[in-house]
Amino acid sequence: MKAKQLALGIALALASSPVGAGDSESAFRGRRIAEANCADCHAIAQFDVSANPKAPAFRDIGKLRPLEALRRDLRGALFLRHAVMPDFEPDATQADDLVTYMKSIQD
Repeated sequence: MKAKQLALGIALALASSPVGAGDSESAFRGRRIAEANCADCHAIAQFDVSANPKAPAFRDIGKLRPLEALRRDLRGALFLRHAVMPDFEPDATQADDLVTYMKSIQD
């Protein structure tokens, strides 16, 4: 009986999570990209603080702008407008992974 309850609880948790099972690998890759390229300034987790007070936390970026617009901007324009951004221009897949990760940690 306990095994059935545990299995049901896990299934419900997965079904209600903000990132579907198919997106979990993308979110994982997005977090790794963020750790390597963004964490020096931005808070990239659910409960951390940005090292640069002007750099919004990843969990809040969706409140500041539509993440679909960010997906496009990550492919170039964002890095041109912000001189302090790293020398990193994500390709389409990397931009998708970053946005998927951001969606997974939204408040």
